[in-house]
Amino acid sequence: MKVVFFGSSLFSLPFLEGLKENIVLVITTPDMPQKRGKRILPNPVKAKAMEIGLPFIAVQNFNEEIKEKIASVSPDVFIVVSFGKIIPSSILSIVKYPLNLHPSPLPLYRGAAPIERQIMDGITKSAVSIMLMNEKLDRGDIVLQSPFDISFTDTKEDVEKKIVDIGIPLFKKALQMIEEKKFNVTPQKGRGSYAKKITKSDELIRWNEKNVKIYNKIRALYPLPATCTIFRGKRLKIFKAEIANLNKGHPGEIIDLTKEGFVVQCGSGSILVKEVQLEGKKRIKARDFINGSRLKRGEKLGLNENI
Repeated sequence: MKVVFFGSSLFSLPFLEGLKENIVLVITTPDMPQKRGKRILPNPVKAKAMEIGLPFIAVQNFNEEIKEKIASVSPDVFIVVSFGKIIPSSILSIVKYPLNLHPSPLPLYRGAAPIERQIMDGITKSAVSIMLMNEKLDRGDIVLQSPFDISFTDTKEDVEKKIVDIGIPLFKKALQMIEEKKFNVTPQKGRGSYAKKITKSDELIRWNEKNVKIYNKIRALYPLPATCTIFRGKRLKIFKAEIANLNKGHPGEIIDLTKEGFVVQCGSGSILVKEVQLEGKKRIKARDFINGSRLKRGEKLGLNENI
């Protein structure tokens, strides 16, 4: 069975590697400037395709030439994982089985950032969905769906690993269903929801919010892009934290210093910050940050509206 694989992110890589036996062509996106535009590097999917010897096409826009190149390999199936571009119906129509992985229990959390938004919302029960793509965003019929749990300590990185472990066997099962002519689909049912793209505004911690909401945001954006706040006029990224029991200051105020880090008051409750990165500096343990910056109780984090 001939598969054309569509992907462009680090999240796509384990799927490309795990399904490579069936892949005859990789479709990815053009190279992009890395690290503030200083270097232009191949995106990770292109780099992996080159490493394992798979032919690839870097697509800026889908046109008739691209369509002909894809059709020329006579594919049976498309597999789409974190591609980042809308695939037009003229391309989808090349195959009978354009399959897409979506990391949510569709129809819930359709859209660009389902993993992050589920963690931010404190969701504990999710699913990996394999759907048959159509021209409507994340509204195709469900081929397979497998549930999984999100714990209160899981970060985006942890959840992505769970999705990979479930998703690769799920794709293989879908391919087997096609080969054995046992392929069935189920229309999405119920009211859907939308997981909008993560913006710079989403990265900013608002200390007047409840500690659980802030904690969920920190783990939802770990390791990248990571949450941030303002410390002495500079951006301070917060990578790791946990819920703390203290509740005695103003939102954004540093209310305690411990062996593990520093405690920040939230709108309700507090969090213990354990790993940070100050603008222009390296990522370090919060304890080292306390010593290096001579952090004091009573100092405040955040913009004026947050404190």
